[in-house]
Amino acid sequence: MVEVIPYRPIPPNGASYAMDIPPIGPDGRRVTVNTGLTQDETLWHFRSAWNVAALNCMEPVHQPILDTYGTFLKQQARKLTAANNAIDKVYRDRHGSRSQAVQAREAEMTQVYNYFALPPTLSSFCNVALQLANEYATTPPEDLDQFAATGIQRFETVFEQFFREYEKYRIESAAWDAKYGPRYGQSQPGYVAVHGVGGPGIGSALTDTATVQLTGEVVDPDTGGRIPLVAAPEESVSTPVVQPVPEEQ
Repeated sequence: MVEVIPYRPIPPNGASYAMDIPPIGPDGRRVTVNTGLTQDETLWHFRSAWNVAALNCMEPVHQPILDTYGTFLKQQARKLTAANNAIDKVYRDRHGSRSQAVQAREAEMTQVYNYFALPPTLSSFCNVALQLANEYATTPPEDLDQFAATGIQRFETVFEQFFREYEKYRIESAAWDAKYGPRYGQSQPGYVAVHGVGGPGIGSALTDTATVQLTGEVVDPDTGGRIPLVAAPEESVSTPVVQPVPEEQ
């Protein structure tokens, strides 16, 4: 009986074949840019997530995200400014000079924006942002800090789901590599991308085709953080799946 060689597992949601994901901490919770935040930082990260959504969720159904974000900024300007100033003070106290504080905060905020703009999570991220925007528009929260804290947790659920799916892909792909890699790996884009083998063959020609492209970035005027703009996703993700072909001996 001829053994049927399965395709190498592919990453979820068109993600890259190899990428770093946040680790699980000693308490069993994933350590992300939203771990251990103060109340001011929580509000600011929530504002940052909404900012990313306003710039990247571009389907017509997502219009309330942008519209309500503008309302949110106007209605909550005093509280947002106070949070921003308090965070600035923490950075100045920590880094001494103003220039070093600004650079450190810009670097930190760019990481925050990149986290929220992770391309494989965009669809689910936009759905949560739309829900939150509609809730804010319908019933403006009396306790903005609580609304922001709850909102951050709802956004984090999106990323946790993706990270779990990606961990599953890594386990399954590692098992495939161990069993079939030496003989069939060169024909599989994911194996070539992860292990850097192959040459100008089928696999190596396709290793970058599953990477979602960024179309640019916008600089946050308050923090200097660079907000990445994600290319509009296609209706379906197309990750190359290639029939395993044995390497010539």
